[in-house]
Amino acid sequence: MKTIETGALSVEGWLQRMEHLALRHGVHLSTLQQKDGRDLEVLFASAMLAFPEDKLLGEQAANTILRRFLETAGVMVATDHVELRRWMVDTGFLQRSDYGTDYHRGTVPAWLADAAKALDIDRIVDTLVRARTADVTERETRRQAWLASQIEVTEDATGEAGVDETFMRLALDQAHNAWALSEVPVGAVIVKDKQVLATGFNQPIGNTDPTAHAEIRAMRAAAELLGNYRLTDCDLYVTLEPCAMCAGAVQHARIRRLIYAAPDPKTGACGSVVDLFAEPKLNHHTVVRAGVLADESRRLLSGFFVARRELKRQGSLPAEDDDSE
Repeated sequence: MKTIETGALSVEGWLQRMEHLALRHGVHLSTLQQKDGRDLEVLFASAMLAFPEDKLLGEQAANTILRRFLETAGVMVATDHVELRRWMVDTGFLQRSDYGTDYHRGTVPAWLADAAKALDIDRIVDTLVRARTADVTERETRRQAWLASQIEVTEDATGEAGVDETFMRLALDQAHNAWALSEVPVGAVIVKDKQVLATGFNQPIGNTDPTAHAEIRAMRAAAELLGNYRLTDCDLYVTLEPCAMCAGAVQHARIRRLIYAAPDPKTGACGSVVDLFAEPKLNHHTVVRAGVLADESRRLLSGFFVARRELKRQGSLPAEDDDSE
């Protein structure tokens, strides 16, 4: 990697760059390399500071240091200690002995040299822990503020419409959990006899599971609780029109009623793209109600994608990152 020529970075500037990186999730080294490269050099230099000065370490000890770095200051990076070590050796931040089995600190670019002398890995870790804690607190504050503006006291809710809105607001709360984990904000709630049995939110990325949609996760939890794969007499509330996979699972589970908020013109299987619930050949027909708190769900989804586009513009997310559920 070509060294980036730029003005000297201060200690404060170094920490600010690492704070900015720390708030990302699943950052690939190649993504950082494709940008101007400065964040990648700061990351490697930070990892280098975890190595003792003027000391040669065996491969096992070097791996231990790099694993610890990835669990703390480098937790935002989508890599392992082997790949990180290889990149750092290739870029000169780590140096190997002639036998290739021992490692020691390499050299940092001139623009980082002065700050590197005044920094240590403990200060970097402490700074990033505080930054992540503050970010989690801010996210929770925003979520609670949203809940305060959306969720009403529902003891007096009467009729099917009032009950459906009550449970849909709980599903919207679950959707916020997905957003907090950088997943598309879709939430679901399973209800039986007006009691919540299970909840779920979208998490296919975090679970590396293409089936981990909100509806599927809620149905799995409810089936485990009831000890039955049939969810007869249960109602499913979800903030986005189910896709074909989820619609099929709803019918296999014998869900009594499906209530969803916003339509999904790309993959909706309740009438937007196809309507599996209108297929007369199927031997179970779930009752479907659409549009409950649809505007609230649309605003939530719209806000999420606006925020993602801004992160992409800033380079915090890969440009090719998939926006679909």
